[in-house]
Parts: sequence; C-alpha cells; structure tokens
Amino acid sequence: MINKTAVSVVAALSGLAYAEHTNVDQQELRDIQSETATVHTIDVSGIDFYDAQGSALNIFITFFLGTGVEVSGLGWDVNLTTIGASWASEATIGFEDQLFLAPGAGDDFSLSNTNYSSGGILDLTENGLDDIRISGDLILNIEFFDTFVDNAGSGDAVFEAGSVIYVEHIYPAPSTLALLGFTGLISARRRRTAL
Repeated sequence: MINKTAVSVVAALSGLAYAEHTNVDQQELRDIQSETATVHTIDVSGIDFYDAQGSALNIFITFFLGTGVEVSGLGWDVNLTTIGASWASEATIGFEDQLFLAPGAGDDFSLSNTNYSSGGILDLTENGLDDIRISGDLILNIEFFDTFVDNAGSGDAVFEAGSVIYVEHIYPAPSTLALLGFTGLISARRRRTAL
C-alpha cells in the first residue's frame, strides 16, 4: 500500500515555467517488458531540488510515451541528501502536475545520503489513485521541486548516486487502439479532401 502522505493527487496547475530541461532518450531507459505493461527505470542520480513548483530553476525530465498511454504504477529507490536547513519531506517529484511523490514524507528533518524505497512498483489504482494521463503532446513531464524553499536559487536537496525512479505505463486495449487509428485515418482523409 502506498504511504498516503508520500503520494498525493492535486489539481493540475497551468502556466509553469520550464528551465533546465532534460530529454531522456529511449535508449537510456532500461525497459522491463511484462504482459500488460512496460516499466522504465530512470536514473535520477545528481538531480537537485531547487525551488517551489513551477520555478524556472527546477529540473524537468520529459520522455515520449505515445498515443493513449497512461502511467499505471510508480516506484522509487533513491538516496536523498538535504542541504542546509531543508527537510527530506520537502523534496517532491511531480508527474504531469497530476500526482506528486515525496519519498521522504514525514521526515521533517535534514539528512545525508538516506535511502527511500517503494519496495517495487506500486499500482496506482490498487492504492486508490487515478492513473496519470499523458497530455496531447504524448510526453510524460516530470518536475523535481521543493515545497519549502530554504536556499533560494542554490538547491535544497539532491538525489545521490544510485537513485532511480520506475515508471510503469500501459497502452490502451486493442479495440481502443483500433479506434484511435480509425480516427486518425478519418482526420487525414478530411485534410486531403479539404485541399
């Protein structure tokens, strides 16, 4: 069961500024295939938590997932170090501005190279949360931010070496894919006819 304080769902926010922006190439991801889902392991070692959500200083990771994809599970095995007076509970990872994960939730103190692990992939719906829906750009956006800024502009926390997050996603059922393909054909034909 997911620690409800570690993961929370909030309404999506708009108008966020994007600063340091990292595109994760599909070849950099270690994929584990299963019958129903794909799991991507993303190395987050060295990623800093700079400022409040939406700040131009924050680090963003994006990668292409495709049409109709939903993130159905998350996992983490991270080593967190806070800087100065920052607390572990403040370091937060936002997924598509739909779901927010604070691996150090409840640890309202500073720490050094402390491990937090989910113990595997946690299914979102089995834990009372909605799957994360990917926007029309077909790209999953992940933001690393701090909920209380202690060191403005210089970072409040960092993931140490060996830190990874796991993103499990599912594709729509074959009938849904067929419908999406059919809709694409109709749209393409309309465009050609209109010319």
